[in-house]
Amino acid sequence: MIRFPIFSKLFKLLFIVLLLGFFGKTQAQIRAMYATVWSISSADKIDKLIETAHQYHFNQIFFQTRYRGDALYIPNKKDKTYKNNEQLCYVVKDSTFDPLGYAIEKAKKYHIEIHAWVTVFVMTPHDLWKIKDSHAYYQNPEWVTYDRQGRMMPNNVAEGAFFDPGVPSVRKYFMNVVSDLVANYDISGIQLDYIRYPDSSYGFNPIALSEYNQVDSIPFPQWKQQQISSYVNQLYLQLKNINPKLQISAAVIAKQDKAINKYSQNWPLWLKDRYLDKVYLMAYNTSNKSFTRLIESASKLKMPKKMVIVLRAWPPGKAYPVSQINEKVKITRHYHFKNFGFYSYSGMIDNNYLPYIHFR
Repeated sequence: MIRFPIFSKLFKLLFIVLLLGFFGKTQAQIRAMYATVWSISSADKIDKLIETAHQYHFNQIFFQTRYRGDALYIPNKKDKTYKNNEQLCYVVKDSTFDPLGYAIEKAKKYHIEIHAWVTVFVMTPHDLWKIKDSHAYYQNPEWVTYDRQGRMMPNNVAEGAFFDPGVPSVRKYFMNVVSDLVANYDISGIQLDYIRYPDSSYGFNPIALSEYNQVDSIPFPQWKQQQISSYVNQLYLQLKNINPKLQISAAVIAKQDKAINKYSQNWPLWLKDRYLDKVYLMAYNTSNKSFTRLIESASKLKMPKKMVIVLRAWPPGKAYPVSQINEKVKITRHYHFKNFGFYSYSGMIDNNYLPYIHFR
């Protein structure tokens, strides 16, 4: 048998290089910050955001691209396959400015990932003057969710009025919006926020109830969970078909029983059945004791690489020193989670947290 020692050595060397490159990429710590619409409404603000993220070693920015059924990007920018009539968010004063497109180009210099952070079912701010007559809330009032008493959800409660996840037209509408976004922008990822019901007292839209009455006997709370979970799966398949490299995640209620029973958000199932790439747990507890219980519970799912722990980085109406944030980083790492997000960028700036946050 003829041997080729040089080729054998080269093959081994190439294999080692590829292996190191693979693990180097997959093991990189996620260090994410959340930028709300008020922090990204102009080029100057976006410049400051990206430069700050680079200075303090963040590698992901969650860029609030859809606030309340509106856009911080240009709908149907080039590819017009998916219908999207959403209007520019009220915070952007220059109607020709494309916040998302600008951020993507600026972030390339620093190799920072831009993830389009989009709200799903919450559709209005509390102040309706911030949306136009052409907004989907005004054009499709029959899509708004109802409570048990048959009352339409008002716009000035919770986070604003929600469209009902049990209404097929609602799901189709958002599918088109987010598909258009992914088709037209070179984003690293998409994050689904408010992909849930407002709480357990809602979901009684007449159209949704008609849909429920057509299925075999199943408890209504379970049916609501199915509406959300199946939709998450549908979104995942659709968006991966448009961009197979896209990272798809959801911002979720961290306390599992509360997420499932109050908000119909069964994110442990989503991870188990691979409906998403990752979940970002909104672990906003200020008490170390309750925070530890939360993280311990998440650790029992044994999927630490699929979870990013998002910490509160704004004061809860009283003094909240950065030392308490760092204590929670230590608690989290004790349970073998290493990926972190911080909500929010503006909170960290306003309270001078950034120079003192420790990722390790």
